[in-house]
Amino acid sequence: MVTWHDMIGFLRCISRTHLTRADRDHILHVVKKDVPWGHLAILADWDGVAGLLYYNMKHLDLLHLFPEPALGQLEGIYTHTRKRSLDILSEAEALSLALERAGIQAVALQGLSLITTVYEEPGLRQLGDMDLMVRPDHKQRLGETLWQAGYWGPDKRYPDLLYKEGLWVDIHTHLLNIDRIGSRRYLFPEDLSPLWERAVPVFEQSDGLLVPDPFDNLIALAAHALKHSYSRMIWLVDIHESLLKWESAHDRWGRVVERARSWSQEGIFLYALILLERIFDLKIPYRVKHELGIHSLSVIEEHLLSLSLRGFKSRELCYALWLYNIKGAGNKIRFLKETVFPRDEIMAQIFEHSSGHIKAAVCARRFGKAIAVMGRGLCQALYLSFRSTGDD
Repeated sequence: MVTWHDMIGFLRCISRTHLTRADRDHILHVVKKDVPWGHLAILADWDGVAGLLYYNMKHLDLLHLFPEPALGQLEGIYTHTRKRSLDILSEAEALSLALERAGIQAVALQGLSLITTVYEEPGLRQLGDMDLMVRPDHKQRLGETLWQAGYWGPDKRYPDLLYKEGLWVDIHTHLLNIDRIGSRRYLFPEDLSPLWERAVPVFEQSDGLLVPDPFDNLIALAAHALKHSYSRMIWLVDIHESLLKWESAHDRWGRVVERARSWSQEGIFLYALILLERIFDLKIPYRVKHELGIHSLSVIEEHLLSLSLRGFKSRELCYALWLYNIKGAGNKIRFLKETVFPRDEIMAQIFEHSSGHIKAAVCARRFGKAIAVMGRGLCQALYLSFRSTGDD
């Protein structure tokens, strides 16, 4: 019988651009079983790896195992992903020229930063939107440039989220959006000047749109994956594929460690490496983990990472791990306070009709919601912990 954990293991094995012999052997072993292919396709889509599933199953000549409509659904996802990626790239190229004319630059983040550098086939990596980071003093000019290009803001509560013909553009001024939650400056340096200095143009014809230096991008991807509590596999796939892409780079691991230190992200990048080692069997030199502080990991950090490996999907995982990377008890307290009780405009985004309510009532509602979410996460964590103990 194929269990949910078997399907997770199968997706982890097939979610890469180049399969090893061991990967192929495992895949061929699993497909002999009674696999619920429709559920597998849905799970792959949710985790953002449906393109990789389709691509590798096609190259292994195994697509015939998918019954209709699961096969049609998977083919449709791949075709749509490929077309959308090409459309977004075309739009990004036009936007790069517009930014150059306006005398400003933006850095492509997350998927858009990888589609031209890491994923050679546009159908492999889904792109939900365009995440663009701009210098704080250029933010208004970027907004004006986007408005002139036909973008508009459908929701006044989210002024940095613009839309045009099915495409969303999310404007950032920092990798962790410290303009929204200021206490995140305890997690990542506020000054991103080195990243801007090392960034390079995405397109040869213009330098309005940039992509981070590969090693800066690795750190940014790890920070982004933790920000979303590793809730989708594609964010770890991005880091894994990026590391493989630059495998031949001179002193790759030394540069990774140096860059993690320069951004004060040793612990956060170490988390990502631990997950990659377990999920993708990535060979990581012991000295790298040692230099990033593996011997300083607490029992709780190790347990939280093991829960993530077993399928723990709570969005609040990041807060628990973030706390271990904030120095000073006072900073930890300030971070928790601003996270639970952000400023009024952020609270209005959380509670849509809160603007006319008494502030104390809104805060009480927010506190109650936080307790409920923490309770659900704790129950899930305890369930996975006890089930793992039982399996052992």
